[in-house]
Amino acid sequence: MTRPGSTERPLRVAVVGSGPAGFYIVQHLLQRPLAVEVDMYERLPVPFGLVRHGVAPDHPKIKNVIGVYHKLALSPGFRF
Repeated sequence: MTRPGSTERPLRVAVVGSGPAGFYIVQHLLQRPLAVEVDMYERLPVPFGLVRHGVAPDHPKIKNVIGVYHKLALSPGFRF
């Protein structure tokens, strides 16, 4: 399904920041019935924001969300 008024081009969305909020919106966009392409931009050389850098090592359950982010990053229509 494509966006209303268009039969060819998908909706193109840019997400700035690859932390939890950025991946939350990516997940929301990619689950829509519309054809969506998402470009994610991050100024740091690695993704996941504070989940990667700000969570203490003794909280592994919180860091497990990185696996969900990896799956989203492999989705068709997603570019980092």
